[in-house]
Amino acid sequence: MEPEKTKRKKRSDAKIQIRLRKPYRQLVPGLLLFGVCAAFFFHRSITNDRGLILNGIIHFGPDGADVFYAVMGLLSAGLSVMALLGIVRFSKLEPFELVLGAKSLSLPVGRPMGIRMITVPVRDIVSVGIHPPEAPKWIVLQVGAERYSIPGNWLPEGWTVQDLDRELVARLRRTGEESAAGGK
Repeated sequence: MEPEKTKRKKRSDAKIQIRLRKPYRQLVPGLLLFGVCAAFFFHRSITNDRGLILNGIIHFGPDGADVFYAVMGLLSAGLSVMALLGIVRFSKLEPFELVLGAKSLSLPVGRPMGIRMITVPVRDIVSVGIHPPEAPKWIVLQVGAERYSIPGNWLPEGWTVQDLDRELVARLRRTGEESAAGGK
């Protein structure tokens, strides 16, 4: 006589999908500020006819001041271009969301110009924490040897860093309990 096959009842947790806010509020002012600074420094390097003394320590003649202003203009232009590339990169990243499923977590990771979406198994998440603890500004996830962070200013209205931390920890505990029960 064959043993009877029983169906295991799977516990399905609702998938939490959080549409994140793209950080345009931080990138656009950077683009504008450094663009204006670049224009100012380039104009100053072209029209300058005086020397420059920095904090009474560094002394430049008129030619040295022109070079200093040109270098500052180049640095400002570079930062402005980086902000523009970050804006373009974020605009192309769709969907920009955090999805917490029963067995996996999808989230955006990386710097603004190299940001991408990844999916990690919930069982591979070693720890979840908020940083800094006294005034939480982002969530830090330790996944194996990698560390990922989710800035609090990406979260939409109605979500706080503490809320997301509680949801992630609760999901990790349920996954840990299910794997412990399955391993007995």
